[in-house]
Amino acid sequence: MLLGCAGGGAGGGGVANGGALPRGAPGRAFALPVDAEGKACVLPLCSAVRPHMRAFHVGWAAFFASFAATFAPAALLPVLADALELTATDVGNAGIASMCGAIGARLAIGTAVDAWGPRAGGAIALLGTSPFAFGMALVSGPRSFVCLRMLVGLSLSMFVVNQFWATQMFNTRLLGTANALSAGWGNMGAGATLLLMPLLFEGFARVVAPGLAWRLAFLVPGLLQLVMGAMVLLAADDCPAGAWPRMHRAAGAPRARRACCAPWWSAAANYRTYGLALAYALCFGVELTTHNVATLYLYQHFGLSLTSAGLLGGCLGLMNLGSRFLGGRGSDAAARLHGMRGRLWVLQALLMVEGGACLLVGMSHESLAATLGMLFVFSFACQVACGAVFGIVPFVSRRSTGAVTGIVAAGGSLGSAVTQALFFGYADFTPYEGFYWMGTAVICLGAAVALLHWPMWGGLFCGPSPGASEERYYLSEYSPAERVAGLHLPALGFAHEARSERPPPGCCGPPCGGGLRALCGGGGGGGGGGGVQEPSLGSTHSARGLLGSALQLASPGEPRLPPADGGAAARGGSPDGAEPRLPPADGGAPALPPPGSLYASTYSGRHPFALPLHQPGRGA
Repeated sequence: MLLGCAGGGAGGGGVANGGALPRGAPGRAFALPVDAEGKACVLPLCSAVRPHMRAFHVGWAAFFASFAATFAPAALLPVLADALELTATDVGNAGIASMCGAIGARLAIGTAVDAWGPRAGGAIALLGTSPFAFGMALVSGPRSFVCLRMLVGLSLSMFVVNQFWATQMFNTRLLGTANALSAGWGNMGAGATLLLMPLLFEGFARVVAPGLAWRLAFLVPGLLQLVMGAMVLLAADDCPAGAWPRMHRAAGAPRARRACCAPWWSAAANYRTYGLALAYALCFGVELTTHNVATLYLYQHFGLSLTSAGLLGGCLGLMNLGSRFLGGRGSDAAARLHGMRGRLWVLQALLMVEGGACLLVGMSHESLAATLGMLFVFSFACQVACGAVFGIVPFVSRRSTGAVTGIVAAGGSLGSAVTQALFFGYADFTPYEGFYWMGTAVICLGAAVALLHWPMWGGLFCGPSPGASEERYYLSEYSPAERVAGLHLPALGFAHEARSERPPPGCCGPPCGGGLRALCGGGGGGGGGGGVQEPSLGSTHSARGLLGSALQLASPGEPRLPPADGGAAARGGSPDGAEPRLPPADGGAPALPPPGSLYASTYSGRHPFALPLHQPGRGA
């Protein structure tokens, strides 16, 4: 199966033909067609070619392992409740603890992947928590059960790695689809665990005592987590350029300039991060709560057997095989028609459907058939909405992709902890009343999507701000000194590709201005103020045109490109074809980047966003 970018579109970047990088790139070509950033423009699901598809498959499989370890206890709750003498409060506390552990871990792992790359982050998430997954086989009482569920829940930070990895490997027009497929297939770990853990328990119980059988069953997800942690380190690449630390050394960037606080500040200062975190809490958080309570609800309320309840609960999770993909694919399709505004409308509609179906689950508690029907509709809408959220997340910030992903993902875990505590824990609700009020909350809070607005693309009810541009929005995250050092150039390439998110001419909705603009946040949180004439990148995407555009967008006090003939300063390079140079930060003579640096090709006439290819011996 081959999924690819649609050609053309509103201002989108070009696609290299035949798997080659744009003209001027050194070395041999990738096996897949790539864009100006070296990111794949197709998604051949049956391929494991390195680096793009290898990273995709290792990423979702690693996330699958983390989900399997986290939800293995939920699959055997009826057995564990008897063996460990767990009360309803203990069960609720354990579910909340498993999500609380993931909140801090997801926030921290966002910084880790920004600094060290996805392979290091994935190894931390999986190998660091695998001892706790094995430790579930040794629990002896309610206290140790709750504690270990929290520690195993730390592995859910693998989701941040999963989404960051896909964002590094695939073109902007494929981000929704790639992110949704990778996360959706990983999420199947919950469904597979709810389905298979009871079968593992029953299989072991045929040869050993039941008190030992459930302990042996817990060794399986721990082993899976250990194996996938090793594969993350050994079997894939961090990005199209290869290893993450090597890429940063090639860029010649001082370590101090890549302090971890800078990405965090960019992410934390952008209100869109929190809007999407709330949306993710209302879909993914609610989905996790459902995984934690569905099997026990069907077992106790309708009197189903453990195997039947586990089978039905597992099927809810297994829908992620295609449901989350539909959310990402739908988001990408809406973007081709209406830009970013189409993505926002898709997300808003899905949250409303999800809330209504959840409300109906609670209202149909007297009928098993009606409950199951609405439960599947509700769970399907949750998963599709999750895919739609992460079709939007990569566009919040180019510099802080990991930090933004971490905060939004932590919002999902926080949403699960809050909804489980509020509707299925401490409040005096029956389980079906919990579903009713949880659906009501989703409908009411989901309306906050209307507040999301990008100055160059618009929002749910208003169009883009006049004069705003993708370049100004993404480059505003870098200081003048960082721009002089060239650290902003990858963001400039991403801004060019992100032009595909522009709404088509005549798209519904007025320009955002006045009070409506203030309500939507149309000029803040990540740059992109109005009144700025958008620079042209030129049809040939030449090094001079792009470099000149980057320096146009620097602060008014920054020096311009020096002319080669000693005349007046020019913005887009020298008129006689001489090599453009970086303006110095100290006012001295302009200097070229260090030889062999990542962006040295920018100043030698090569394509400015051509990334170094694989090192020798690391073939596709």
